[in-house]
Amino acid sequence: MAISITDKRRVALAYDGSEDAHKLFDWTIQNVIRPESDHLILLSAVQRTNKPQAAKRSPSPDLPMLSTTITKVDEAMKETEHQPTARERLEQMSSQLRKQNISSEEHILWGDPRVLLPRYTQAHKVDLLVVGSRGLGVVKSVILGSVSDACLKECPCPVLVVRHATI
Repeated sequence: MAISITDKRRVALAYDGSEDAHKLFDWTIQNVIRPESDHLILLSAVQRTNKPQAAKRSPSPDLPMLSTTITKVDEAMKETEHQPTARERLEQMSSQLRKQNISSEEHILWGDPRVLLPRYTQAHKVDLLVVGSRGLGVVKSVILGSVSDACLKECPCPVLVVRHATI
């Protein structure tokens, strides 16, 4: 007998598009998700940029400065154009989940993941949040801020922090 989606355990997965996050996605499907009784919520927090995208020839604020020549800037911009957007990545993941008969939904949150992930779990029914941890150490975490640490402190649901070295 199939379980109604409202009765399923709601597992949220924080996904930032990194290689480690994709490994975490695979690990979560293999080790946490039960297709018959779980619903997976894919969450991707995307930082807003303060500067609007400028003219075609100007580099994106996220691009490393490779050279001052227009050719090198154009090459770097073309490289980033081929990177899938957050929406495309989540849709690919959702398609993979459908093939495995895992119910899912995807949401893009605009802003700081340290604020938005806990806020999402407070505003929506989430039974478990799965986040990755790069294991930066105390000093780097204080300077850069730790998403997993913020989620542990602020989320009302259990938080599973998976270190990248274990997956």
